Amino acid sequence: MGTHGQQELKATKHTADVVLFTKRTGVLSVLVVERAKDPYRGALALPGGFVETGERAIDAAVRELAEETGIRLGADRLHRFGCYGRPGRDPRGPVVSVAYHGYLPGAPPVVGGDDADRAAWIGLPELFAIEVVAFDHRDIVRDAVFRRFGWRMPTEGGGKVASSGASDTADGGSSGVAGLS
Repeated sequence: MGTHGQQELKATKHTADVVLFTKRTGVLSVLVVERAKDPYRGALALPGGFVETGERAIDAAVRELAEETGIRLGADRLHRFGCYGRPGRDPRGPVVSVAYHGYLPGAPPVVGGDDADRAAWIGLPELFAIEVVAFDHRDIVRDAVFRRFGWRMPTEGGGKVASSGASDTADGGSSGVAGLS
C-alpha cells in the first residue's frame, strides 16, 4: 500500500449462498454440496458462489443453485436473511456473502455439477455433527434455521434443536423436532 509498510488491500469479492430446506423421512434437511476445488476441497458447503460483474446477488444464488445441484428455482422462492463478511471467513481474501433460504417439499433429486463433486440432502443433526463444514456455512445454516423456523440450533455438537414455540415443521405439522438426532 505504499510507504508505511502496510500490506496492499485486496478488493472485497461478493458471493451468494443458498440454504435450501426440505423434509426427508420426517427429518428437516438442508441441501449441501461437496466442494471440488480448494479451499475446502472435499468438505461440505452450501450451494453458492461468486456474483459475476453486473449480476444481482439473488440471480447469482439462483444460477449457482442450478449449476451445483440441478435444482432450478425462481428468485421469488428464495428469501434473503443475512450478509456474512467476517474477516478471515474465506482464506482467498475478503469475501462478503449474501445468504438466502428457501424450502422445497419432497426432497427432489439433486446432482453435483460445476465446482461441486456431488450434491445431497443432509439432516440437520448430521450436518451439525460433521467436524469440517466449509467457510462459515454451519453458522449460516444455524441463522437460516432461526430466521425461517424460529428454532435455536446448538452452537456445539449435540445435534438437538430447541424450539421457540413456533410450528415444528415447515408445513405446520408436528414432527417432534426437538428429538431429532
